[in-house]
Amino acid sequence: MTTSEAVTGVQIGAGVKAFTSASGAIGKIRFLDSPEEVLDFIGDTDVESTVVISRGGTTTFMSPALMAGVAGLITLQGAPESHLGILSREFGIPCVMSTQFTEGIQTSRGETIPADGTTVRIDTSGDTGLVFLADADD
Repeated sequence: MTTSEAVTGVQIGAGVKAFTSASGAIGKIRFLDSPEEVLDFIGDTDVESTVVISRGGTTTFMSPALMAGVAGLITLQGAPESHLGILSREFGIPCVMSTQFTEGIQTSRGETIPADGTTVRIDTSGDTGLVFLADADD
């Protein structure tokens, strides 16, 4: 997927891309903020169609979600050399790190993120990782 193909929606975030073999993903957002939430999530049937959001790139409790085969990963902090950046590359999961969102809801810590269930497209084909709102039919 090229950047021009990915721009089917409104850009709502950008960050540092982690270097993966995949160029992007489409899925419904799920914010995972604790080990318990991750363990509950990996038992769901929609894991492979989910783009998960994690607060930080060193959040080691996210590892089971990556091993379960999520469609993509977005972090609010971190760098490609951080724990989740390395794991996303090794599992071939598109990842955008240190993402700043322009639209969405507020977390308990005041960060802006898309609401759970929002369909997004992440694009890691260019120099910057991008997050777009996507049509539910994409």
